[in-house]
Order: sequence, then C-alpha cells, then structure tokens
Amino acid sequence: MSTPELLRICIVTDAYLPSIGGVENHVLYLSAELKRLGHDVVVVTHKPPPVKKQVVRQVESPVPVHRLAGGLLLFRDHDIAIDPRMVAAFKTLLDRSRFDIVHGQSEGSYLVYEALAAARQRGIATVLTRHSLLRNKPAGARSFLSLVMSRLIRRADGLISVSRSCAEESAGFPGPVRVIPNGVDTTEFRPMPDERRRLRAELGFGDGDIVLGYIGRLHTTKGIPLLLDVFERLREEDARLKLVLAGPGPLRGAVEERARASSGAITLLEPQPFDKVAPLLNALDVYAFPSKGEGFGISLLEAMACGLPSVAFGRWGVRELVIDEETGLLANTPAEFAEKLRRLTRDSRLRERLGQVALASVEEKFSWPRIAAETVAFYRELVRSGAPSAGDPAETRVVERHRAPSDTG
Repeated sequence: MSTPELLRICIVTDAYLPSIGGVENHVLYLSAELKRLGHDVVVVTHKPPPVKKQVVRQVESPVPVHRLAGGLLLFRDHDIAIDPRMVAAFKTLLDRSRFDIVHGQSEGSYLVYEALAAARQRGIATVLTRHSLLRNKPAGARSFLSLVMSRLIRRADGLISVSRSCAEESAGFPGPVRVIPNGVDTTEFRPMPDERRRLRAELGFGDGDIVLGYIGRLHTTKGIPLLLDVFERLREEDARLKLVLAGPGPLRGAVEERARASSGAITLLEPQPFDKVAPLLNALDVYAFPSKGEGFGISLLEAMACGLPSVAFGRWGVRELVIDEETGLLANTPAEFAEKLRRLTRDSRLRERLGQVALASVEEKFSWPRIAAETVAFYRELVRSGAPSAGDPAETRVVERHRAPSDTG
C-alpha cells in the first residue's frame, strides 16, 4: 500500500496564542498533531494587540505562525481582525504558497470569511470548523449572527462540527459535514500524583480538603455566578470544601471580591498558560462545569482526561461528551446542579468510579492522534473532490465520526 501524500495545510483563525480560549486550544493541539504526522502546517492569524490583559507568557506555537498586520476590533476578551489590508496580505501569501487546503477556525470572522473566498478563487480546497452554537448567543444577536454564519459556511467546501448539536445548526450547507469532536493530548492531560501533591501543598490545601474547580472564561454564560452561590451554600454544610477558579473574563473583579470575603475558601488564580492547565486540574477533586450550554466543552474534556469526576449541565455538546452516572453527573436545573455537586463531594467512591471511567472514555474516543487522523481523512476527501462552486446545490451530508485508519503521514 502506498504512503498517503503529505499535505500543505493553512489554518486561518482570529483566535490564537497568546490568547486563551477554546478555539486557541483546538488550533494549538491540532496543528501540533498534524505536524507530528508529517504534514506541512502554518497558522495564519493577526498580530496581538499592543496591550494584552490575559497572559504575558504563553507556550510556543508548535508550527510556523504568519501574523498579519492591521487594525483589530477589541471586544470583551476577543481580538477580531477587521482590516482589509490583512486580506490583501493573505492573498499574497496564497499566491506564493502551494497550500492543498485552507482551514478556517474562527466563526463569524471577517478574516476567515475572506480567506476562504480567496482560496476557492484559486482552486484551493477549503474547510470550516464550527465550534459554538448560535442558540447559546444573546437573543438579540442571533439573527445577525445566523446571517453571518450562513454566508461564511458557504465559502467552505466542507464543514467540520465539533458536536452533533453544532452540525444541526448547519442544515442546508451545500457540502459534506463531518462531526469530529475536539481532542485532548492524553500524554499531557493525565493523572499526575506527584503534581497533585505539590500543587495542593503550594495552594495550601490539606489532605482532608475536597477541592472543586473550574478553569475557563469567567463569564455569566459560563455559569460562574451560579457556581459561586452553590459553593457558598455547600461550604456552610461542609467546611472541608474549597473552590479554585482560573481564567480571563469580565467577572474577574466580582470573583475577586467573593474570594476576599471567603476567608480562604475560594482561590482565584490568574489565567493559566496552556502548559499549566493539566497540573492544576490534578490538584482538584471535582470539576464543576456550570456553563449554560456549549458546542462541546474543551475544559471538561481535559478534566476527564486527568481522571476527574465532573458535574455539568446536560445540554447540547456536553450531553454528547458526558454519559450521566458513568463518566460524570449531568443536571437539568440549578437545583439539580447543586444537589449533584453535594452528592459528589460526599461520596469518595463515586468520585473514584466516575473519574476512572471518564479517563477510559477519553483515551478511547478523544485522543489527538485519532481526531487528527479523522481530520486529515476529510482534508484528503475535499482535496480529491476539488473545489465546487459556492452556489452548487447539494444535500448536506452529516457523518457522525469519519472512520479512517490511522494516518501515518
């Protein structure tokens, strides 16, 4: 059997290092695994803004990064490319490079929208990954975002959705759709007994403390106010409980106030560089994921890979990741969320059982070698089929998980 041809892959995104977030995480680890398989990968993004309030020191990109100069729209925690000069520079890059495929990774991005169009005009295959759900956006913005997304995805020859819930929102897309979830580096995210002891001592936790935690954006949509309220009620019942939060977001100030008033029960850490997340997860006993709804839930997946039991709301992508009572506990209401957290903090055997099954599930279904192999198989399908016209009518074809033999590069 002949060795599959290696690909030249261009990943275009508004969201990349040194920023922290789900898309940034996905691009970082996907590009690293594609490179390990032998493919030629470059990430194209914008230059960081002059002032960065998230993390100063971050991990290095595993692949070359081409940063486009130009104006940015700074909105909350997002840096959004809006400068036409970036598009012109990207077209020049396309003309002098010989990419096989251009992969867009930032939904609703002007840069990605124009990059996909420019690639198609040059006969280069294109694919877009959907990471989030429109139904989880503010009600007043959904109609506009739906229009933007419908226009964006028609610039792609193929569509990857990180969950069935994301794929369902792409009905009418005139090309093939693959449900390929996010992955996790199981060599990095794994149980680490030594790191657990070291970090718990460093953070001041005793052997008898039961530590709950959340790592991610500190935002209302992530359920942070609910988590704080529930923790404080549970803490009144059980003084062993501690809570650790880490991440950027508009609620950092409010969380800091609650932490100061908690007499040491709540610890707020700075946003963590990607290489510091796994050790911190290992310091926890329970992962609390109070998000109101996710397209997937990367931080929850990373916690599972570290052997942590979790409590989350069973909505959309999270319901596809966690099996209730097997790999975690799922709640439907705030009252259920509180009760299941209470149950998990009181039952060490349940914590151990859920954590072990969660770890096995991740190793079986969500390792990056597996996810990257499925992604490359889809790349090759699109490259072989050529780039159809954006207006070609075709029935959307959703494939649950594209099964393919491991890609050896």
